Amino acid sequence: MTPLVERRGRTWLQRGVIALNVVLIAATLASALLLDYAYGRAASINRVALDRSLTDVPPGQEPGERVMNILLVGSDSSAGLDEDDPIQIGRQGERFGDVIIIAHIDERTGGMALLSLPRDLWVEIADTGREARINRAFVDGGPAALIETIENQFDVPIHHYVNVDFAGFRGLVAAIDSVDVYFETPARDWNVNARPEPRSQTGFLMPVAGCHSLDPETALAYVRSRYYQTQNEDGEWVTDPTSDLGRIRRQQDFLRRVLKRAIDMGARNPFVLRDLIDTGLENVAIDERLTPQLLLDLGMAYRSFDPAQLQTYSFPAVDGRVGRNQVLLPQFDEAEPVLELFRGAPFDDPSTVDLMVHRVAGEGDDQLQALRSRGYRPEVTELTAASATPGLVVRHGPDGRHAALQVADVIDGGASIEQVDGLLGRSVVVRIGPMPVAGPDIAAPTLEDGAADGATGSDAADGATSSDAEAAGEPTGELASCG
Repeated sequence: MTPLVERRGRTWLQRGVIALNVVLIAATLASALLLDYAYGRAASINRVALDRSLTDVPPGQEPGERVMNILLVGSDSSAGLDEDDPIQIGRQGERFGDVIIIAHIDERTGGMALLSLPRDLWVEIADTGREARINRAFVDGGPAALIETIENQFDVPIHHYVNVDFAGFRGLVAAIDSVDVYFETPARDWNVNARPEPRSQTGFLMPVAGCHSLDPETALAYVRSRYYQTQNEDGEWVTDPTSDLGRIRRQQDFLRRVLKRAIDMGARNPFVLRDLIDTGLENVAIDERLTPQLLLDLGMAYRSFDPAQLQTYSFPAVDGRVGRNQVLLPQFDEAEPVLELFRGAPFDDPSTVDLMVHRVAGEGDDQLQALRSRGYRPEVTELTAASATPGLVVRHGPDGRHAALQVADVIDGGASIEQVDGLLGRSVVVRIGPMPVAGPDIAAPTLEDGAADGATGSDAADGATSSDAEAAGEPTGELASCG
């Protein structure tokens, strides 16, 4: 008779190995199911044949090492909505390029950036020999003409294409139920110059300040609002003078909130992601190269992405007039550092920063040496000592905070970081005033916002400043608690 063998309990190490195997098997099955589902679901997605227009991803880039640009177009089309939908009033299913964004994905670092191209940006339309607003390329020639126009004008490759219309945008918001947005004051969309009388263009109205959950209809009206007004303390409605540029910033902030909301709902879980895909893909069109496998690869590569790290840019432009057209004139010099990023330069590459150093003579030699040793080629301007603000200040415009942080990390001198008016793109100004003498009894210098220092020329960009959190375009106070 075979003797009985005592069964010992499994050790903690054995249990750990078994548990790990179970997790790996479950993850593998979940990924396989999601991919299988995605391939099946792909058959119902609208596809756009753009092989002759899209740029090939450079050969040799393996998954996890790819760098690519995806053109996102929000088309001003109501064709996918019901005939009795209120947004159909006065429309015939138009299809304009209302929102044009280049999404830059760098799998090498896990970085992601968005470059918004204002629809009124005045450029030469591909294959026409004439200039017009950039959204005319989409109206007249569709996505192929828009892609070619972007590549010709900005030398930025476009590897993939995604189009979302009104109904598609609503579907994307519906997939995550709603999106929370904080309003510091009551707000509305109201075109004071509309004829025959002033009216709302989108129907957006937020009569009470505070945190509000925007449903799909309200969210669409909000991101479409070009004639955005806020109510001041006297009850008067004040129109946002930045028009389309202000709308771009609201759209970028909204997209960051969409990402956060999706993650909060569990988008990193393959089964939750499948449900989001199922709800959000209606009325979305993509190019034929954007395969389910690529989408899954990107989803896996960015499963831990923090929406707060999303870098957002608007193409540097200034108001102008061409004939009777009120347009935005591109500022190519200021745009060049941003464009370098979207051409594939690493996020921390010095070529992606337009750097100016304003210093008192004899100060800042260590900082300049540190910058130059890292590959920066700053333009240096001398300041007068009598009127210079003491200490180190790194200043940037609305789109330049990430570049400013990059520069501040190099000089490593406890610099204050401030946002100012007048700096476009990834332009950064380092101001080096009289440095305090080191010692235990020496108090840190007090920096006065917007203090004059007698500098001229490119220093004219210095102006009213804001806190670092505001400079980041990130929520503060009650806005942060809004999610």
